[in-house]
Amino acid sequence: MKKRLIIIGIQEDNLLFLKNQLEYIFGTSIQIEGLTLKELNSDTLLSSDLVLLSAMEIQELVKPFLPEAAISIVAQRTENIGNLKELIFSKQRKNILVVNDNYNNTIQTLESLKLFLPNHTFYPYISEKPMPDKIDFVITPGETNLIPKGFPRMIDIGPRIISLETLIQIKQYCQLDMKVSLLTQLYIKGMIYATDKKTESLPISIHDQNQHRTLDSLKTSSPSLQSTIRIASKLAKTPDAIHIEGGTGTGKQMLAEMIHNDSTGAALPFYVYNCLDKEPQLIEKELFGSKDEKIEGIINAISGGTLYIKHIDQLPYALQGKLFNLIESNDLNPMKNRIRIITSSLESLATLFQKGIIRTYLYSYMSSYVLQMPSLKERKNDLSQLIEAFKGHFNRIDLVFSTDAMEAFYHYDWPGNVRELYNVISYCVCLNTTSIGRESLPLFFKGNQKFDATENTEQDLGINEIIRTIEKHGFLSESISLLQIYQKGKKQNESYGRRRIKQLLSDEQYSLTDQQLRLRIEVLNKTGLLNVRKGRAGTTISAKGEQFLDVYQNELRVQ
Repeated sequence: MKKRLIIIGIQEDNLLFLKNQLEYIFGTSIQIEGLTLKELNSDTLLSSDLVLLSAMEIQELVKPFLPEAAISIVAQRTENIGNLKELIFSKQRKNILVVNDNYNNTIQTLESLKLFLPNHTFYPYISEKPMPDKIDFVITPGETNLIPKGFPRMIDIGPRIISLETLIQIKQYCQLDMKVSLLTQLYIKGMIYATDKKTESLPISIHDQNQHRTLDSLKTSSPSLQSTIRIASKLAKTPDAIHIEGGTGTGKQMLAEMIHNDSTGAALPFYVYNCLDKEPQLIEKELFGSKDEKIEGIINAISGGTLYIKHIDQLPYALQGKLFNLIESNDLNPMKNRIRIITSSLESLATLFQKGIIRTYLYSYMSSYVLQMPSLKERKNDLSQLIEAFKGHFNRIDLVFSTDAMEAFYHYDWPGNVRELYNVISYCVCLNTTSIGRESLPLFFKGNQKFDATENTEQDLGINEIIRTIEKHGFLSESISLLQIYQKGKKQNESYGRRRIKQLLSDEQYSLTDQQLRLRIEVLNKTGLLNVRKGRAGTTISAKGEQFLDVYQNELRVQ
């Protein structure tokens, strides 16, 4: 029996990328499945599974779902150098601008690239600061939309890949009869595979993604969502194709699954296919197959059940015709193993039709069976019960949110909807505390901004009050060392990423997790000792922080 490897991550796209790398290297010798955090349930993982975590940060989140006998390892990740051949073999020193989604990640990517390309000069892209006069190349790990205009030579190295060390661990745990030399060859070839667009013609693997959720388990006090549930319950009993529209993170896939589980075909599989960011040729091969390349295609491979197609607006015109024919054939041949189709989009179906993105006959059919998923901004009365549900999901019923934290939640507009709320609760679970105040909320959580505008923040805290504030969290000595590190960096005109900060703190005998470091920085930011800037500007010690250090150190000398 094949060993089952479950890779767990947060973002679906990144998870699929890593899954493809593993499938390329190990082929069919092990059964490889990918799961996002939100897909985990108490019975999802088996004792015999090998669980691969995409990052250290999710380790605590996965623990409640991990059987005692299951083995879990954290994937070591490294930059993919498959697209860097020109720079690797270049004899001339090049000036390279590194662009990533935030300052800390930019510095981490830059430091990793230095290891592979030690003969070149690297500069982090910081939008608020002037760039060097001469840049030869721009390198980014998939953040091409952030690159400033005017740079003709850009290299997209894509997401970080799983390291060779982790692949060897997988080989050993799964007891695979594969020589390390062969594994190394496949690892190197896999770098090219990950960046080669031609490999997109490979067939996609698809499996039942049913979590067995039903409409009666969707509790809400929102009139708009209650209306959606009532209509969905009626449509579920019919064989008709359905379209679901709603913003990112509103729960469209969950609703599609619930409709499937309330239908007469509930015992059959629930499949999911995502059209987003795929070439038309690839979508056609994966959905409908290719005789020339002997690819069966999902439509032909599955027999009955529900196929949920995400981002229907990305489906090319020609394939919309094929999809309509499939839906029509279901109506004409009700006795055969039919496939129920449910589609979704971010924009409304009517808007897509007006823009000429959806064909007339497909719109005419689907427009009678449309469901709307409201945004979290429209259903803020559900916040409390959603938070309680997520706490239960992580087995952290003991987690208590203070009044000011809950008020921050209610003041926030939640552009990422329920998924964003889930991510915020996930972050809070990692803080290893049972009490969550507003100061403990993550820096990226903008709910604090509107709140701060209505409060009188104390800009002129005395040293004793600052010390009491920090000591209340129990890490005064660590905070002093942290301020000293940032002060040294400011004097030397150096910027430090989180990884470098952790190393420097480790040199001072302070070993912190990412979550612990983030909490300390948040407290120092709240007291005005650090300036935590958004985007790529990074974190620096404030003038107040330097004054605090001077006074604190002088008092120590007096004592």
